Amino acid sequence: MSSDESHHVTQKKRVVAGVFSRAAPTYDRVGPRFFSHFGHRLVELAQIPKGARVLDVATGKGAVLFPAADAVGPLGHVTGVDLSQAMVDEIAEEISRQKLMNVEVRQMDAEYLQFPDASFDCILCGFAIFFFPQLDRAISEMRRVLRPNGRIAITTWDRLLDEEWKWFSELVKAHLPPEPETKQTPESQSPPPPVLDRPDGLEMIMKAAGFADAQVISETAEFVYTSEEVWWSALWSHGTRASMEKVEKAIGSNGLNRFKADVFERLGSVKQSDGIHELFPVLFTLVLKPGLERVHA
Repeated sequence: MSSDESHHVTQKKRVVAGVFSRAAPTYDRVGPRFFSHFGHRLVELAQIPKGARVLDVATGKGAVLFPAADAVGPLGHVTGVDLSQAMVDEIAEEISRQKLMNVEVRQMDAEYLQFPDASFDCILCGFAIFFFPQLDRAISEMRRVLRPNGRIAITTWDRLLDEEWKWFSELVKAHLPPEPETKQTPESQSPPPPVLDRPDGLEMIMKAAGFADAQVISETAEFVYTSEEVWWSALWSHGTRASMEKVEKAIGSNGLNRFKADVFERLGSVKQSDGIHELFPVLFTLVLKPGLERVHA
């Protein structure tokens, strides 16, 4: 990796950590708790045995970590890691409050997991792999610290999510200044990004990483926001905050108010008597690390 590429990766991680550090106080606490819903479901599908040692990568506020702790029981152990120190601090307080003895959390980069080889029986990762600048390295690290015949279970958003709420992305783009044109040369062209919102793309990624028995399960759940203000506040409580901050930086607080008004106008057109209904289509990817091959005499 060149020095420019290394700088780009470092900068991207710094941005991601900053966004989630600022979102940490309200993360998964505003509006319907869809992260918690899908976190419980991920643990169910992973079929984690009692007494297992589990790693939760990009643990956030524990949407996956706490159900995993229940699944492994007092004889098991769950370690959560997250790039954001603020997230780690938040969840550490909750672990202490609940007096959980089989859980710990550490600040850590998913691309540089500080664990010995084959440390865990199962690795979980909820809605995070699309934030890793070097996805292949992160997945390689997960495979390294996973025991033979161990399982990885992850969640990503289905492509259908982008189609339903395409209008929001278009509004964001409309309120941002046009991006400067850059002349592409063979040297400057980047490889196509990994396909994380389709089953075939996820299966290809996992197969290339050396995993077996890939299974991608598609599920959709509906959630209701009680008002436009709750929906708006929720945008600032998770990864979409990055887009919101980008808009605010580009057009200022007055421009952000105009953007908010445009969003509310669109939300008002789809709002039902009990609130704003939103469908969340999700892909659950489950794979196994092949066991050690037998040596034949």
